[in-house]
Amino acid sequence: MNKIIYYVSITLLTVVSSCGNKETNVSRKLTLDNCPVIAQVINLQGDPVTNLDFSSVKDTFNLPLSSLLSSFQVIRLENSEDALTAAGQDTHIAVSDHYILVKSFRAGSSCKLYNRNGDFIRKISSQGQGPDEYNLSIYDQYLDENNNKIYLMEIRASKILVFDLDGQPQKHIPLAYITHKGRFVINDEKKTVTVMCIPFQGTPTALIWTQDFEGNIIQEYPVSDQFMLIPSTYDYEVRESLNTNASDFYLHNCIASQDTLYHYDIDSNTLHPVFTMHTGHEPICHYFTELPNHFLVTWYTQTSWNNELPRFPKILVDKQSLKGCFVNLKWNMLGNIDGPTNPSFNRGYFTAIMEPYALKEQLEKVLTSNQKLSPEVLRKVKELNNRITDDDNCIVFIGKLKTK
Repeated sequence: MNKIIYYVSITLLTVVSSCGNKETNVSRKLTLDNCPVIAQVINLQGDPVTNLDFSSVKDTFNLPLSSLLSSFQVIRLENSEDALTAAGQDTHIAVSDHYILVKSFRAGSSCKLYNRNGDFIRKISSQGQGPDEYNLSIYDQYLDENNNKIYLMEIRASKILVFDLDGQPQKHIPLAYITHKGRFVINDEKKTVTVMCIPFQGTPTALIWTQDFEGNIIQEYPVSDQFMLIPSTYDYEVRESLNTNASDFYLHNCIASQDTLYHYDIDSNTLHPVFTMHTGHEPICHYFTELPNHFLVTWYTQTSWNNELPRFPKILVDKQSLKGCFVNLKWNMLGNIDGPTNPSFNRGYFTAIMEPYALKEQLEKVLTSNQKLSPEVLRKVKELNNRITDDDNCIVFIGKLKTK
């Protein structure tokens, strides 16, 4: 099968922001450097907290994706029947140096392993009632290539499933508590795992705890009233981006008009607030993502028929200058396409996945526009558009986040 892979050096790209953009209220001249200051650092019980005032965010500009990335790779996944997966809001990607793990609920709740060329390797576990299977769907996953391990946690979990890269079951990790929508961080050297979860009312649990691989608790951060979401349902989410040296924790919902992203200090077993947003009016469904140099605010509504989120501008805040604006992410390395509505920034990587018909639609729009693209970008857009068909498997995009 013919596959195409692009490795794009971001430093060599001609940065083109939004030529020919028809959106209203979008500045073609604005950049993050000349956006206004939209946040302030306040002291909250000894912790410096970046406080974003939503009412101060007025301007919108198109942000070149390359400004956040040091590399960018386009990978067409293999087209064999076993390799097929699906894009959508519930599809998540884990990345290592040589592998890609794709979890998709729409593709039968499958977890599939590929190499970084897009070649299908194998399916990892399956949905079922067996000791090495998951009952519902996978909520969090970790691909540890260095230690030849894959870790999977269900949406309601009593254990973390462990496999080697050959797909063989290893000794699973029993969890100290029944875990609802948990996120986890593995320390293979110490043989410990730190778990963050949604605390359910009336259920024994901690908000965050560290345990060994045998299920013995080492330390725990108890549940307080501010973190007890009532009613306790799966409508809430736990987010943890791990794009910095800190372990960030964000428990989000659409009820609170002001909420907070925290750093968890495992050494002192303490939570420290670092970022919050005050809307000043009715609540807006949103979530926070911490990037190496920025905070990113994404808001959303109900998913549409094709499991995609409606496209809204995001808010980007520079950690140092506190300047920020509404931004539309534009993939300038592919002619300023929009990409999917739900890209991910996790564990130092940008990842996204698209169905081929959706990608072709955006690429063809570029080719019929009056944008002034560099010859290199135009060549890549034409080549990619010519190589993919509507019957292809999904296309995965991977970028390494800039740290400076």
